[in-house]
Amino acid sequence: MDRDREVLLLNACEQVLKIIPWTKAVKLLMSGKATHPINYNKFYEIRTTGGVYKLPAAIVLLRFYELPCAVVNPTRANIFKRDNYTCQYCGLKTKNQKNLTIDHVHPKCKGGDNGWTNLVTACRECNSKKGNSLLKECEFELIKKPKKPKYYALHLTGLDEKGKKLWSRWINV
Repeated sequence: MDRDREVLLLNACEQVLKIIPWTKAVKLLMSGKATHPINYNKFYEIRTTGGVYKLPAAIVLLRFYELPCAVVNPTRANIFKRDNYTCQYCGLKTKNQKNLTIDHVHPKCKGGDNGWTNLVTACRECNSKKGNSLLKECEFELIKKPKKPKYYALHLTGLDEKGKKLWSRWINV
């Protein structure tokens, strides 16, 4: 039941930070460090000895919290997340990772590296067609130029481990 009362914590600019227990949310509200978002009306009813306390399902910090700079490596999972599980050559989108591969835009055999700007998600068919060719040699074009993502772009995707929308329960319906 307490899991049903988790609270979405937002930065002062209303950027999603994390999910916190309702008890921590009450402490932040009571200490004056947070408030409920403007025009937000989703609340939990918390029963206390003094009556019922209406706890917002999302709260906003009053002071801006700087996100820590974290090293995010270009792992297979992170490349797939960055590219939204979409082949960067043909646009095929799938959550089935068996149908996806990682491709070196500039092949390793021709001096390419394993960095964020050289790795993209590719379907098996496109990766096979491209092989060890440069883009201009095989007449392929990238849908989106690969770049290093921000830390929170990979970690706060709004999807749970099963790919379902995590934040939907905090949105007013």
